[in-house]
Amino acid sequence: MNVSDLESIFHAVAQKAVSTIDSFSYLGTQTHFVHLPAVDTAILPVCDALGMSLTLIKYTLALFLVYPFSAVLYAIPNKNVKHLFSFAVGFFLMQWIYGPDWIHSFISSLGTYLICALFPSRLQHRVAFVWIMGYMTASHAYQMYNGYMSGVFDFTGTQMVLTMKLTSFAFNLFDGTADAKNVFPAEPHADKRKAKVYQDRQRFAIRSLPNPLEFFGYVYCFTCLLAGPAFEYADYSRSIDGSAFQVTSSESGGDQKLPSSAAAAPKRPSTVLPGLQRLLVAVVSLVLHLQVAGRFPIKSLYSKEFIASTSYLYRYLFMYMALLGDRLKYYFAWKVAEGASILGGFGFEGFDSQGQAKGWGGVENVNIVGCETASNVQTLSRNWNKRTQGWLERYTYHRTNKSLYATYFVSAFWHGLYPGFFLFFMSVPLLTNVERLIKAKINPYIVPGYDGFDIKTYPKTFFANLYWVLCIAGQMLVMTDIVQVFSMGSLENSLIALGSFHFVPHIAMVVLYITLEMLPTPGKKDKKKE
Repeated sequence: MNVSDLESIFHAVAQKAVSTIDSFSYLGTQTHFVHLPAVDTAILPVCDALGMSLTLIKYTLALFLVYPFSAVLYAIPNKNVKHLFSFAVGFFLMQWIYGPDWIHSFISSLGTYLICALFPSRLQHRVAFVWIMGYMTASHAYQMYNGYMSGVFDFTGTQMVLTMKLTSFAFNLFDGTADAKNVFPAEPHADKRKAKVYQDRQRFAIRSLPNPLEFFGYVYCFTCLLAGPAFEYADYSRSIDGSAFQVTSSESGGDQKLPSSAAAAPKRPSTVLPGLQRLLVAVVSLVLHLQVAGRFPIKSLYSKEFIASTSYLYRYLFMYMALLGDRLKYYFAWKVAEGASILGGFGFEGFDSQGQAKGWGGVENVNIVGCETASNVQTLSRNWNKRTQGWLERYTYHRTNKSLYATYFVSAFWHGLYPGFFLFFMSVPLLTNVERLIKAKINPYIVPGYDGFDIKTYPKTFFANLYWVLCIAGQMLVMTDIVQVFSMGSLENSLIALGSFHFVPHIAMVVLYITLEMLPTPGKKDKKKE
């Protein structure tokens, strides 16, 4: 059997699978109720002018249109009405934007709810994870087979957000029921790291299965449905019932909520200014994206003509600008969705001891300054796509004995099945391990006393500051090269782009890793001498 035979078998099996899936398309067609032909017709000239699909334009418009609905949601006094309103607006948007493809959100959500309701509590989170990730992967595979490298905008982006919400819901329900003895221990855990993990789980744990209205209100919550941020059910519920805005006695030295009628309890904080601030950042990011991406197209990075006619330096600078333009697209989507979520009352961080609002960082999805000035992968990942980073950390990293490769593998599958995703996410653990070795074996000599987290412990010397700058530059040089394949899709395009720099960053990482592994760790060496 040769390669041609294997390809024929693959296409035959894939075609059969696609045909089987297509046979169920009537489920989406017959449940598609929202039709706005006049609105769609009015939008078509914009689509033609910008060269974008109707679905993408409707999606972009919806990111802005949810703002007035968010303000209404925050003003509704009754929590059941809030749940219903949250579901109704989200349902309407899914139907209008994606048409018959809206059904994927409902099937995956209903399946998750039934698993959580019917399966044994000790198994439901695992079964739900396989179901949800399996549905996500199948969706990626279907779209990839039918439109390989077409770049067509479809429902899978929103399905990725739902995947985070649904899997976290199942795990949080497990934490609050089957694993309640560990999450809510009678005595504190002796291991401080373990205690911290379970404390985090305690914060998001769900003690009983919510009713369908509460569940689907959370799933279809329109402020975060399209582009995130995928916050936890517990945060959604606290915002909807108003408990997120109560002053707790921990803010006055205790740990219990004060009665809502307490004189010290302030009025609910205004969401207008912080919400509009995020909207402004989003609009600026969109304008910059259109300007930068148009001048520095990513496709040039794997163009053989472009590579042959430009120098290494020019090509690297071009690559940096092209990827900046690509990042700005995400900054826009995340910030505009963050603003809508804040306007709807989500993400509130509570009050300080003086009764002043701390802020709305609970739905922050990206710290733009932190991303652009990160000196290592850990800092970058904690500032970029923060909700996804938290999801991977809580439900993969800490549940697989802190396996970096398992975590990035799940991340790759979540993003899609194109080889570019896997090339990127399988490269990041190598860079992370190199940085860990540098932190353990080089930092003690150059920045002694720095704990790696608290900037106040960082030495204030000239060489320490120079080292910091060099770390930022080094991280930028390597990460810019390995991240470019994220947006290239195919293996051919990715290898052409990486090969244009002769794979030097990857080779350097391997050499550094081997070299640093052979070096002694300063602390261990000192202990041996003693």
